[in-house]
Amino acid sequence: MSPEPQRRILILSQWFPPEHAPIGYMLKELGEHLSTTGFQVEVVTGFPNHPTGRVQPPYAKQWRLVEQPNNITITRLWLFTSERRSLLTRALNFLSFVLRAFLYLLTCPKPALVFAVLQPLPVGVMLLWVAKLRGFKLIFNVQDLHPDVVIDLGLVRNPVVIRLLKWMERKAYAGADALAVICDGFKQHVRSHGAVQPVAVIPNWIDVDEIHPDPAAGAAFLTSHGLNPNKPVVLYAGTIGHVSGAQVVIDAARQLPGVQWLFVGEGPVLADLKRQAHGMSHIYFLPFQPRAQLNAVQNCAALSLVSLLPGKGTYSVPSKVLGYMAAGKPVLASVDANSETARLVDDAECGWVVPAGDANALAQAVQQLLGDPSAAGRMGLQGRLYLETRYSRRAVCTEYETLFRQILT
Repeated sequence: MSPEPQRRILILSQWFPPEHAPIGYMLKELGEHLSTTGFQVEVVTGFPNHPTGRVQPPYAKQWRLVEQPNNITITRLWLFTSERRSLLTRALNFLSFVLRAFLYLLTCPKPALVFAVLQPLPVGVMLLWVAKLRGFKLIFNVQDLHPDVVIDLGLVRNPVVIRLLKWMERKAYAGADALAVICDGFKQHVRSHGAVQPVAVIPNWIDVDEIHPDPAAGAAFLTSHGLNPNKPVVLYAGTIGHVSGAQVVIDAARQLPGVQWLFVGEGPVLADLKRQAHGMSHIYFLPFQPRAQLNAVQNCAALSLVSLLPGKGTYSVPSKVLGYMAAGKPVLASVDANSETARLVDDAECGWVVPAGDANALAQAVQQLLGDPSAAGRMGLQGRLYLETRYSRRAVCTEYETLFRQILT
């Protein structure tokens, strides 16, 4: 039997390595998987600048740059960037990528299928138009529920803009050939907002070989950054965004000065957290670390934290939880009890859930788990085993491959 002919798949995402965005690394790994199964894969992205707005060396902006690592093609397109992180500059950054991707898709070799992260929302409308014009299949990946999250946070207040964004959301859900969402809650949302085509629930994944229990690496990381490896560390790693509610960690840390509290990451509320933590020498901040240090970062703590603002648990499922579980660390989740994050922690039995925004409850939970290392160890082990069976890279990439073949049939 002759091998199946290659089919051209184009993956569109504004974020891609070396940017420290988990979705970028996942799409890279998905592309590499698909390239081994009979597909010809091209990733269309921008020049790496997240989260600072400064293009990362050795890259320099140009109209287009083509790279070909690991049997996939990466096409980087010019986009607007600015180190001034205002709402206007972020909007220009998003819209410039949409425009450049639009122009590129009009002229590039026709793909059989385009798989795109549905963010920013104008990407959806643009791709629907180009797909109809050029005749390719289109699948959207829903990682966050936009525009609800930015509206609820008050970042967008203009009623005309809100109506436009909601129209874009419904148009994208209804017009794609399929949707891939990361949890059941998101499936219910897209169904109630216009989706009529197949909706596949495919979770995010993590490479359990890259991140694994390694206490020695964690201790060495702490020592190299001036922390005491013999004192307990509570870790908050990843993007520190508006929905994160990470302020609760500072409030909890005030109550436990004998514990080292470590933030590793960046984001729009980082400066505010640093102001709140001023004068508290047991709270540490480090920027995003190189990919080679990821395993060490995840292994440096006794406990790992995730937080979301009250009422915001339906909009996002922080990928940082998977990293904590892969390293075999117990997870403390300051989130709503009915959130997808809480369901994951409870299903995996990998930690405790405390009420979102309740600093006293978080501090008490930290104290209890630090005082019971055997229970913490059991939770960490259960989280690791849960990941290995349900969230492995190979298993989830195969789910995507199956969906793509179904839509292309």
